[in-house]
Amino acid sequence: MSALQKHMYRHMQKRGVLLTDCGATNDSSKSKTGTRLLVNTIMQLRKICNHPFMFPTMEESIARSLGFPNGVISGVQLMRAAGKFELLDRILPKLKATNHKVLIFCQMTNLM
Repeated sequence: MSALQKHMYRHMQKRGVLLTDCGATNDSSKSKTGTRLLVNTIMQLRKICNHPFMFPTMEESIARSLGFPNGVISGVQLMRAAGKFELLDRILPKLKATNHKVLIFCQMTNLM
């Protein structure tokens, strides 16, 4: 897991709530700060393990802190936010170079 995923996971395990803003806002207009009570804790932990940006408010707050326009992160930062995608980024080129076939299953269609 990435550092962001570990932080979110531990926070969710301890408190049962998810931070909707990491306090990284420089904008004083209509920021979505505070916490959000999440009903199904196990499902929310699964979402965090898949990718921390499965929660839209988290992506928006991180995008603001990194200076991305429109609150959308793209490129390397999007991939580095989740350990699963970082691993795929490293292993897929090696598998392709050795002519391996790869089949990826995912239960969460929002992630794909």
